[in-house]
Amino acid sequence: MFVTLIKVVAQKMAKTIFKSEEYQRLFEQQGFIVLPFVNEQEVLQLDKLFDELHPSLNESGFFSGSYSSDIEYKKKASEEIVKVFSRAYQELFTNYTPFGAAFLYKVPGANSELAAHQDWTIVDEQKNVALNCWVPLCDVTIENGPIMILPGSHYDNLNVVRAPTLPFFFSGYDEMVVKELEPMEVKAGTAVILNQSVIHYSPQNKSNKIRKAITAGLKSEGAQMYFHYKVPDKDELEVFEMNDDFLISFKDFMNDIGKRPYLGKSIGFIPYKLPRLVGESLYEKLKEMKAKARFEMRTTFTNQPIVEAHPSNQKAQEAKPSFVQKVWSKLFA
Repeated sequence: MFVTLIKVVAQKMAKTIFKSEEYQRLFEQQGFIVLPFVNEQEVLQLDKLFDELHPSLNESGFFSGSYSSDIEYKKKASEEIVKVFSRAYQELFTNYTPFGAAFLYKVPGANSELAAHQDWTIVDEQKNVALNCWVPLCDVTIENGPIMILPGSHYDNLNVVRAPTLPFFFSGYDEMVVKELEPMEVKAGTAVILNQSVIHYSPQNKSNKIRKAITAGLKSEGAQMYFHYKVPDKDELEVFEMNDDFLISFKDFMNDIGKRPYLGKSIGFIPYKLPRLVGESLYEKLKEMKAKARFEMRTTFTNQPIVEAHPSNQKAQEAKPSFVQKVWSKLFA
């Protein structure tokens, strides 16, 4: 029993990444935390860097720097962002390793929506933690497409492997999930720091300006990075050890992530069958997750379409596929 206790304490210490005990407690409870991050001067510096690296922009939609085929662009953007973020990293975090950063932007329009998803499993989440710092370079409101989060949907409350060749545990019930998300309406320079496993989403940009933001990753110090590939027609995953910069190393992102990777080193296979929740069982799981995070449900469940308990001011969104929706429809059609 004593040995088991020591192991539990050691794992807890390995997953501690905030210097503040209160921030760590809230992050573990909610799966995310919102904190002041970069100052006004740093926001201006990053905004200038964005403009320098993006002399021309897509005419519509959502774009992440990681989608680019220009490896040099991705490395330069990542390195420069991490340099600016280093002050905030040192103030907030302990025992961490940065693993890259990228610019994100939403051009106004119906197809700028980013579908509900969880980011990939890239560390051993029983022992370590990986998180994203999402930092807007402009004030974010419901109008210009905020990041929206399902509180409590992180690994500690539902242990699932996430990979681009696996559907999500909620696939087919995206509308139910989206109705339970909490919008993060924050000022420029604020960080929404979320566990890599948290369900998140971003609605379309309905404003008349581009919404610029940054995503930057941190992991437990020295944690090995991984990628999981679903073996076709088998309940089996092939596991690859990856370099820390692999997320910005895909040459053709949309096609590469659906194939057995050419990056990294295969270390073998593990049996895996994704848990799938449907209908009322999914609703009850979402309710349990939000309750653990101290959030109330926004809807009530019936066998009919979900009814909002707390109607929002959001207008119905036009049904046009986002980038992530296109990727998933391509992989799982």
